[in-house]
Amino acid sequence: MDRARRTALLTVLVIVAGCASRQRAAIMSWSEYETRSVQWPYILRFDPPRGSLLYYGAHHTYTSADAQVEEIEDLWTGFEPTMAFNEGGSPPVEATRDAAVEKHGEAGLVRFLAARHDIPVASLDPDRAEEVAHLRQTFSGPDVKLFFVLRAIAQFGDRRGPDGVDGELQRVLTIFNGAPGLGVSPRSVGEVAAAFNEKFGRPEGYRSTPLRWFDPTRSETFLNRISRASSEYRDRAIMAVLARSVADGQRVFAVVGGTHVVMQERALGSVLGIQGRRATKE
Repeated sequence: MDRARRTALLTVLVIVAGCASRQRAAIMSWSEYETRSVQWPYILRFDPPRGSLLYYGAHHTYTSADAQVEEIEDLWTGFEPTMAFNEGGSPPVEATRDAAVEKHGEAGLVRFLAARHDIPVASLDPDRAEEVAHLRQTFSGPDVKLFFVLRAIAQFGDRRGPDGVDGELQRVLTIFNGAPGLGVSPRSVGEVAAAFNEKFGRPEGYRSTPLRWFDPTRSETFLNRISRASSEYRDRAIMAVLARSVADGQRVFAVVGGTHVVMQERALGSVLGIQGRRATKE
């Protein structure tokens, strides 16, 4: 490699390292977040010289009559995106808006709108294997496995009630048992029940797992600590995807849980070179 190319490569590496450093330093801490009083939705718009980002921080909903659903549609229409992102995997596109929301939440809505307007769409969720590897640097394999399993059934129970929790547990165990880094105990319903009893000792068992155990602002159990580490990892991964897409000149429309937007606001402003402004319908 000649001197000019080496110099150019070094310059790029320095810039990337600087951006990474600013990104890491600027993400809001949980202690700071706890001092904030925030109402949902929390919506930001970034308009740097190249590309744009409309970032919708939602209160998660599976109710088609929720006011957020109409607001997301209206903002989409006014913004005219060229690229869309959702949090919550890659659900199938449903035939109607209401079915999309009631089956898949905001992720379903974004997928429905993207399909209707022929806009490319992708999930913002980081690769699970990479997230698991990151978490296992701090937490044990069985504890990380229990975190994913119990979070899944707690979310299911919150949406649909206790009926069907056992079936959902069987379903998610099949998925997680085959996932890189999660092929550890607990691998069966019986092992989940035993691990739950050992860790928490609640007579109601795993079916009573409350969602607050996965709230990163709380410190009730080790699950809160894993959730905090997971959320911080996800914030950085999400920011990298959004910043790259905006830098490519895309008009990016993204919908995630509202906490992510609040936590990332300052860092995104640093990376994109312009502070976000609160967005409204156009």
